[in-house]
Amino acid sequence: MVFYDDKREVKTLKKIYKGIVEGNVIRLEESVELPVGTQALITLKTMKNEKQEDIKNRQLKLLDKGFYLGKKLYSKREDLYEGK
Repeated sequence: MVFYDDKREVKTLKKIYKGIVEGNVIRLEESVELPVGTQALITLKTMKNEKQEDIKNRQLKLLDKGFYLGKKLYSKREDLYEGK
């Protein structure tokens, strides 16, 4: 986004706002402090409405699967120290 300050210098501002689309209007969750008439480029990204429990379960499944730490896949921290 480009706007001019009091000295007529071009300023660029990039900020992410969350909002809800209602027809041709986007209702933002927080106020925007820009001069009236400021042009803005809007990029939309839809957000999933997931329940906290679903998010927690998905993250736990990823943790149970383990992490790739090289040639051997370790599922537990203790596995790193076995055999030494």
